[in-house]
Amino acid sequence: MDFQKLKHLLAVVEHGTYSRAADAVNLSQPALSRSIQALEAELGLPLLDRGTRRVRLTPYGACVAERARRMRFEEAELQRELKTLHSGESGRLSIGLSPAPASLLLSPFLTHMAERHPQVRVGVELGATAALLDMLRAERVDAMVCDARMLYDAADLETRVLPPLRAGLVCRKGHPILAHRRPGIEQVRRYPVASSTLSPEVSLRLAETLGPGGAPEQMVTHRCENLDALVELTLHSDTLLLGVICVTRRQQEAGQLVEVPIPPDPQRQGHYALARLKGRTPLTAQDALYEFTRQCWDGFASFRA
Repeated sequence: MDFQKLKHLLAVVEHGTYSRAADAVNLSQPALSRSIQALEAELGLPLLDRGTRRVRLTPYGACVAERARRMRFEEAELQRELKTLHSGESGRLSIGLSPAPASLLLSPFLTHMAERHPQVRVGVELGATAALLDMLRAERVDAMVCDARMLYDAADLETRVLPPLRAGLVCRKGHPILAHRRPGIEQVRRYPVASSTLSPEVSLRLAETLGPGGAPEQMVTHRCENLDALVELTLHSDTLLLGVICVTRRQQEAGQLVEVPIPPDPQRQGHYALARLKGRTPLTAQDALYEFTRQCWDGFASFRA
């Protein structure tokens, strides 16, 4: 059934005469009459009583007109919804954040979305990159910010690599380990060490820098994917925090935490990426995540206490 013919029927009903309806839909009166007749022929039923000065609907016509009004409303709603989706003013956005990105981005991104895109429904999944990757492939999240080195067999992903973040050890101000000019693994292992899941590359770099016993699987005593909780642990105990340094930037700027001066290694970095499935048409709301992350990340990468 041609929806345009249904619109012509509604025009005749709402304007009362063929002449006014023809002007409203930019057709000649004969062309409009033929359109209505074609609709009646297709349905095999009379839709209009034509014996009076004003056109009147038959009972069949009243039924068709009611449905046509609903269809016209739904068409307008569809166009409106597509417009707002394309503009980023509405829709749903489900994202995944691995530990460091969650600590760095979660609160400011939610604030940004609430202020700039208040009609977008935002959902956030937090966890290790491997778990988030499963969610992405199951389409439970639309995009994620995660450890780039953990994206194995990523042929089905579209990734955007972010600037690397310097990694190391952090402790509270006044920690006994700071009495050593250049602490080694012997001094580090006297204290609890907390960390989230690290990529094999970072683990290897630590082992090479600190020597035997410096690998995280041997050194880490407290593992948790919530870095904010580990920051609190580090603030209030002798625990050393292992991870990207900028996660503690606010506490370092406040003089509460300091970087442990272990042997330097310019390659000891955290590598992160934005990722989503290839071949999917992204909603404009995803662009908000990508643009916000890009704007923030350069500041994270350049942080020096």
